[in-house]
Amino acid sequence: MSPPNAIRQRGMAVIAALLVVVAASALTTSIIERQGLLAGILISEGDRSQAAWMLRGGLDWSRVVLQMDADQNSSTRQDGIWSRSIIGLPVGAANDPQRALLSGQIEDEQGKYNLRNLAENARINSQEVLALERLLEWLGIDSSLAAVVAQRVADAQFGKETGPRALGLRSIDDLRVLHGVTSQIIDALQPYVTVLPAATTVNANTATAEVLGAVVDELGLAGARELVIQRDKGQWFINRADFVTRLPGRKLDVGRRIGVTSNWFRVTGEVTIGDTMVALRALLHRSDNGLSSIRWVIY
Repeated sequence: MSPPNAIRQRGMAVIAALLVVVAASALTTSIIERQGLLAGILISEGDRSQAAWMLRGGLDWSRVVLQMDADQNSSTRQDGIWSRSIIGLPVGAANDPQRALLSGQIEDEQGKYNLRNLAENARINSQEVLALERLLEWLGIDSSLAAVVAQRVADAQFGKETGPRALGLRSIDDLRVLHGVTSQIIDALQPYVTVLPAATTVNANTATAEVLGAVVDELGLAGARELVIQRDKGQWFINRADFVTRLPGRKLDVGRRIGVTSNWFRVTGEVTIGDTMVALRALLHRSDNGLSSIRWVIY
């Protein structure tokens, strides 16, 4: 029989060997898990990159659609080809088209009230402030915010003797920093208000009754709704003069605040590939010759 010390040494060697095996197994498991995680990250990033390229292609498609609309129509109407949304369009590979799905929409930003109209050369336009006050009141929002927003717009402009005192607004989301503007107010304003790089007219063929009634003095919400009802039945406005002649009161003053064409559009889209979803927002400017340029893109 082996001496007791030899037996203990062999036992300790066996235990040490077992510990080495356990440690090696744990290390191997950890490496495999990390490799699996890295592979998942690479697949996800690959899907994200592919989705971003598909969205860019969708943005180029939007530009083509807007040019086609300009070639076919002298006015911008809600029944134009640009207004048709895409929902769940398969854009994946030929062997698995359903793996990638594209959804998108083009919105006419001149169918909304443009906050840029509130001021020019850092000077507030009181008539436009009244228009925004009416719109806010009809939306159930404190109308006193109109003056606050107008001052913010003026502060971002060059005056005759002064420079901007604030950064320019890119979208109405930038209004969140103003006192009294909540997330609920921003959500309520989204369908009716926009911020564009230049002053614009309101497109009578795409605007809501609230926006039309706000910019046309004394038209009122009821009168604007009647105009919109008739318009949406297919009685589109041919030109600005046609809009004026169909007003309930011929003496109503529209100035140069109303038009029937649009040059500014917002494109929103998203692509889903597997578990990865990438979204895009962009602002397009369509020139008089129908060509559209991209002013900004946010992924």
